[in-house]
Amino acid sequence: MTVTSIVIVIGSAALMFAARLNLLRRLWRLPLKNGEGFFIAQQVPTDFYRDAGVPLFRSYHRAIVVPVVLDLPLALWLLVTHRYVALTLDQIVALVASIVVYNFMAAYFSARATFLCGDQGRPTNLQLSMEPRRLRDYTNPAVEVVIAVSTLLALGLLARDYRLSLAAGAGYWIARILRAGLLLTVWVLYWQLGFLLLKVVFVRWRMPLPANRTEDFRRWRTAWLGHNLKTLDAVRLLCALALVAFMTYGHQWSRAGRLTVLVVGAVGMLVYAVYVGRQNRRLATAERELRPVEMVKEFPRWPIAEGLYLAGGLLYFNRDNPRVLVRSADGIALNLAHRTTCIGFAYFMGLIAVVIWMVRLTS
Repeated sequence: MTVTSIVIVIGSAALMFAARLNLLRRLWRLPLKNGEGFFIAQQVPTDFYRDAGVPLFRSYHRAIVVPVVLDLPLALWLLVTHRYVALTLDQIVALVASIVVYNFMAAYFSARATFLCGDQGRPTNLQLSMEPRRLRDYTNPAVEVVIAVSTLLALGLLARDYRLSLAAGAGYWIARILRAGLLLTVWVLYWQLGFLLLKVVFVRWRMPLPANRTEDFRRWRTAWLGHNLKTLDAVRLLCALALVAFMTYGHQWSRAGRLTVLVVGAVGMLVYAVYVGRQNRRLATAERELRPVEMVKEFPRWPIAEGLYLAGGLLYFNRDNPRVLVRSADGIALNLAHRTTCIGFAYFMGLIAVVIWMVRLTS
């Protein structure tokens, strides 16, 4: 690798690690986000953080540090042994894993706070929304066409590079371009699959409606779902366009052509940042108006699920239970037998396999 390549790869790894630290910083005080009257989304007594909540708050802080502590020795070893590509891929996988784990931790510790505080007069009934939600109802045809065309164009450029590499007298540069194009294409397409699966989960996730403030909760649910789906579509679109830009940039273009691609890419990133920022502001406005944290008390507590509990009650196994997260004696547990859990685990294992393949191909 050239010095420039090493700097870019190490910089990317550092950026991923900084993103993880920033996520940890934001989560550190998450329980107090809504004031001392709440632990995340659970309403608690005024003296909770000076009495029963003290050990829970400490346990929460210890738990959210674990993902960083566990990965740090591996990251340092990869850095010291000059495995820079592996280091960057490790940080990307660690960031994704941290996001998943942190979401589960937030739900788990919120449920633990509920357990400590008791029912506090919660209602005993709720409504089930019978409104069907299909993926095609939340699909933007223009976005899907651009993604499909960009993907096909990138695959066509990859096939062209492959044919060029087989030609007599093919230079070393075309072999490098082919390998880089193959790595990036597989990497981006695998992430595209993951984003699409996540979009399906968001669309099909059935949430009950509280007996009170039903319309407010519908509005919040619509705003939350729209925000997540539009953000996922924006990420998918950006990945597809970035893949085409890289595949075209890798060819022997003139300096002006390369500069044009870089400028268009920078503009695309700016447009993406502005769009996502606007979506975040819209969701924040809806949150201030509807106060979803106050709707939590309108939901009854689910009964403790029957089935096999593992890992001290963090994991649960029951094929007949339709819920991914179930209530356990100590908080919540992840249902390992649910199809969503199985698909997510298979995808993450596939991601690790792709990373290993990429590291071996670049070493």
